[in-house]
This record gives sequence, structure tokens and C-alpha cells, in this order.
Amino acid sequence: MASGGGFAPIERHSVAEQVARKLLDLVRTKNLKPGDQLPTERELAAFMQVSRPSVREALRGLQILGVLKTRQGGGVYVSSLDASDLLSPLQFLITLNAENIDALYEARLMIDGRIGRMAAEKIGPADLERLKKLLVVQRDLIHDPLGFRVSDSEFHRVIWDTTGNPFLVQISSSLYVLGMEYRRIAAETPGVTGQSFADHEVIVAALEARDAEAAGRAMERHMTNVHRSTVEAMERTQRSGEGGSG
Repeated sequence: MASGGGFAPIERHSVAEQVARKLLDLVRTKNLKPGDQLPTERELAAFMQVSRPSVREALRGLQILGVLKTRQGGGVYVSSLDASDLLSPLQFLITLNAENIDALYEARLMIDGRIGRMAAEKIGPADLERLKKLLVVQRDLIHDPLGFRVSDSEFHRVIWDTTGNPFLVQISSSLYVLGMEYRRIAAETPGVTGQSFADHEVIVAALEARDAEAAGRAMERHMTNVHRSTVEAMERTQRSGEGGSG
């Protein structure tokens, strides 16, 4: 990277945006990989023949998007590119707009329903056993919202992975991450984790029976229940905020 390889001069039109696009292209083509340290602002400015303020603005924008991160002691690095990093700005928007929550769970209903059907056809004995063990754990975590959320994430990850489709896994994981803030609030509500556990039992039973249609319907019912409790949590939070503003 120090020699400037992979960088080329760019036109001086919306300079900061073009710098950001060039860096994104390097990430997409894997010339820059998770954990790689970028050259200094001065070096980047020289490689791309732009001003340091333009480079600084581009780097700041990519940090906001979660593509780049700074580390203690200095230096700018490519992030892990995990969904939680890349989707945090969108998660902020979701928390501001209740209509986005409806759209989010509409997408999860469609995608996770399909994943349930695929999982019933593809799941192997090891993954099925893993899900059963998670149910045993979750039964003891019904009154522990934090512990249940951790196990819930693993439960869904196992099912996503059974599809063998990396695009579906990434999409499903991303949508899951986007709803986490209000799921945290919803999980504190009595009965919510119990309903999720009951949904999980039905899902696993359908997967064990290799019944694709039943597994799809079970995932869809689960998404419907999750959507409802999430919206209710949002409404309670909003009412609480309005009551405290007077």
C-alpha cells in the first residue's frame, strides 16, 4: 500500500465523494481487506492527487458508514465489515421511523419464511441437534431477557447457515441486526421471550419432521409475533417519552 499501488488520480469533481468511492472499490475488490490499515491522509492525498481535507472528509464519511474504523494509538483500518458495523446508520433510522419497522418485518416475513422451507430440506443431524440443545438452554432463559437474546441470535444463525446460501445468510443477518434495539426493549416485556421460545419449539419440530411447508409457516408465525411485540414496545417507548416531556 505504501507505494501507492491500486490508487490512481481522480477527477476533481465532488472530490471527497470520489475518494470515498475509490476506497469502496478497493474494499469490494479485496485490495483492501478487513483489518488492513490505510495509508496516512498525506499519502492518500498524494496517491489520488487531491487535497488532504477532501481525503479527511471521505474517511470520516466511511467511518460513519462503518466501513472504516480508527484504533487507539492512531491509524485508520478497514472494519470487520460485519452487518452490525455496516448497518448501524440504518439502525439509527429505523429507530426514528415506525413505518420502517413494518417494512423491516415484511422483509423478514418473506425471507425467513423461505429460509425455513429451505432449512427443512437441507438441515443435517448436527445442526438439528444444535437447535435442540439451544431449546434446552432457552427454556432456562425465558426470564433472562439478555441471555435469551444471545441464544436467539445463535438459534437463527444455525437455521440461516443450513441454507448454504451466503447471500441469504447475509441478508437475514442484516435484517436481524436492524431490529435489535427495539427487540431489546420488547424482550423486557413479560411473556415475549416465552412466546419466542414456543415459536422456536414449533420451528424445530417442523425441521425435524423435514416438513418444508410447516417449517415455512412456523417461521412466518414467529416473524409475525416478533413484529407485533416489537411494535408494541415502540409504542410504549413513545408514550413514555411523550408523558415525560410535559
